[in-house]
Amino acid sequence: MGELLIILLFVVSILITVSSLDDAFIDLLAVGIVRFRIPGLVEHAHAIPKTAVFVANWHEEDVLGKMVEGNLARIQAQEVSFFLGVYPNDTGTVHVAKELEAKHPDRVRVIINTLPGPTSKGQMLNEMFSQVFSSDDCPDMVVLHDSEDVIDPRTFQIYGAYSREYDYVQVPVFSLNRGKGAHVASTYMDEFAERHTREMIVRDAVGACIPSAGVGTCMTKKLLKHFLRTRGQVLMSGTVTEDYILGVEAKREGFKCAFAAVSANADEGLDFVATREFFPKTLAASIKQKSRWVYGTNFEAMCKLGWKGDLWDFYFFIRDRKGLITNFLPPLSLALLALLILGYLDLSEMPTSLEPVFVLSMWANLTALIVRYIVRVAACRKVYGMLDWLGVALRWPVALYINMVAVFRAWKTYLGESEFATKPVVWSKTVHELPDDFANAVR
Repeated sequence: MGELLIILLFVVSILITVSSLDDAFIDLLAVGIVRFRIPGLVEHAHAIPKTAVFVANWHEEDVLGKMVEGNLARIQAQEVSFFLGVYPNDTGTVHVAKELEAKHPDRVRVIINTLPGPTSKGQMLNEMFSQVFSSDDCPDMVVLHDSEDVIDPRTFQIYGAYSREYDYVQVPVFSLNRGKGAHVASTYMDEFAERHTREMIVRDAVGACIPSAGVGTCMTKKLLKHFLRTRGQVLMSGTVTEDYILGVEAKREGFKCAFAAVSANADEGLDFVATREFFPKTLAASIKQKSRWVYGTNFEAMCKLGWKGDLWDFYFFIRDRKGLITNFLPPLSLALLALLILGYLDLSEMPTSLEPVFVLSMWANLTALIVRYIVRVAACRKVYGMLDWLGVALRWPVALYINMVAVFRAWKTYLGESEFATKPVVWSKTVHELPDDFANAVR
């Protein structure tokens, strides 16, 4: 038994090394890209086309009014209107939406689903696309948002500028600063800061597909009408992460896609033009949300999209899906190392031929751990303007645990051991929270 565990320790160490080399490759690319990137797009005013902000709702009566009023106060451009999708049997949300429409007749429009809720977020958005784009007087662009989003008004200038060349644009998404003590919610600060100031910029630079984050995603009328004409709907039906799949499909259909990481000040990350929101603050809510993300972007996307694409797409498919294995590795390696330190495992049982490779791998993993920590701290500084060495260190184990459990639940779902795998896809409800002060929410 001891020899088998030693071999397992060796295999786990090698897998972590391979994954770490993959991360290091992205780090190196990101450094070169960011160094020569010219931000400055927001320094000049750009014309804003007629833009519809789509907000799909199911029992959002507690937050919808505050979200729309707060964002309308921030967004002065009259070209931007809010389209609120509601269900006929969700009377509370319908009432709030109708009041907003009556108060802001030029900026708010209510779309009532033909089906009672809950169906799914994808079905609701498809219904909204169908109703809005069935007429000639339709918007030039649609931007997807949720009822908890704090929208940066400058994003619409970015969309307008990019829409001259691109039909699909994603802006960064960051968590609002949760402050000290909210260790679960703050894991999203670290993860989104690292991903959207590093990996997504690399994907854009090399021409890989740009997955939608579900919010802060802009699509032109040309793209939307193409999908409506060719298959009768924009989003793939029967999925839980229809946004991720849409990003891949847009590129496959020949549309130019971009990740617009723009800052008004190249040295001041606080001025990123991005969508910001609060993410779940309880362990159960975070695991539930991430289980859905993992299941959709890995199992569902792998089944429905396969591996088709150019070399960069194939590479990023591997990166997107490697978490199905790698998210188990840190806890497993820690458990095995604990057994080793406590004397329950003996390295002398390792085959002699593997010892040099194992030692090299362990040193590589230690180096990678330090580098990953520094990269994450630096990413948070770019977004939040502070060096939070201790906070990142405290939140990291929490994130590892959440991601491990989420992947376990996704595997369980995929293998058919839960209702999620057998029942029709319905709305996965997340309790939403909004900042008290929209005007100063970012800072």
